[in-house]
Amino acid sequence: MKYYIFLMVTFLLILPLSINADKNNLVITITNDGETKITHNLKPQSTVSTISVQSISDNISNILAIDEKGIILDTVQQGNTIRIATLGANTVQLSYDSKITTNDSGIWKVAYTGNEESTIILPTLSEIVSVNNIPLDMNDDVIVMPSGQISVSYTIRDIETQNFQVSSDGLTHTIQIMTGSKITSFNYESGMISFDVDDDFPVLIMIPNLLISDTVEIFFNEKLIEYQNYFQDDTTSWIRIEPPSIGTIKIMEKIIPKEISQSSQGGGCLIATATYGSELTPQVQQLREIRDNSLLQTESGTSFMSIFNDVYYSFSPTIADYERENPVFKETVKIVITPMISSLSMLNHVDMNSENSVLGYGISLIVLNLAMYIGIPVVAVVGIKKKL
Repeated sequence: MKYYIFLMVTFLLILPLSINADKNNLVITITNDGETKITHNLKPQSTVSTISVQSISDNISNILAIDEKGIILDTVQQGNTIRIATLGANTVQLSYDSKITTNDSGIWKVAYTGNEESTIILPTLSEIVSVNNIPLDMNDDVIVMPSGQISVSYTIRDIETQNFQVSSDGLTHTIQIMTGSKITSFNYESGMISFDVDDDFPVLIMIPNLLISDTVEIFFNEKLIEYQNYFQDDTTSWIRIEPPSIGTIKIMEKIIPKEISQSSQGGGCLIATATYGSELTPQVQQLREIRDNSLLQTESGTSFMSIFNDVYYSFSPTIADYERENPVFKETVKIVITPMISSLSMLNHVDMNSENSVLGYGISLIVLNLAMYIGIPVVAVVGIKKKL
């Protein structure tokens, strides 16, 4: 009897587990160059120490099996059968590379045999040409196919650069758009660009600064959406937009209230921009946000900015130009102004509805910076003279 029980236990330990479609799933991920990563997500019985899995091809490489704890499991390949020592794992993820795609005159084809339902993740911008069976589900570049012989043909749309010529103030400018979507109904009016896209693929658009300022609002199907300032220099701005679906994109110059635009004449932080290299750096963005969101929201702050701009723009262009010509001077200015910029973060705590709060924080900042840039050096010089 004991011998019989021993044989039964041994048989259970070495018996390969049958793969059930309702418990396991197969994911096939294809890259733009046709490389294919196969992933079997398995749920073996905890009483079984070894399972056998049929790979979708015998031409595979880079086999890796891990359990739910991330522990690497031993595998042995025999033809298109892979044996995995599960050691009682509850879940096992088996992955490997396989050559199951071909390309004929720009038409890609993936063909394999699946013993269970499989999910195919095609490359971005793929367009399906044909399938040999009715998909169970299809969403963008993801197809769920039943078990059996599977064949899916597809093409990959290229990312194209499209140039649009527009006229403004007697000059011709080029607006450049890079995307995998097709651009239609392009239109430019003073302060606004609009066009239609036929896909939700990201859009990268280059706009000359003479056409639209760097402060814009972007709408998709008349709803305001977020965007990314991708790159900016003295002549152009690159903006990255992620449309949620098919529709119309509008890029509109943001209207700044008259009282704000007058008090912030010159607009840019010339010295800080020259020091840190770009208007998109965190330090310059911080100065702009403090000016627009804190100081210009109160009468006292607006009055201060009006006086400050008259003085600041009388000398800042000269200093900024010299920074660009002299790297040593540029680094010196960076060392000098960095503590001041850090101290301005105090204005983030200003109560926008209180003039007294603005005045209090403003005076505190002035005193603090006078202490840093005048008081400390004076004390140091006096101390040195006493020692001498």
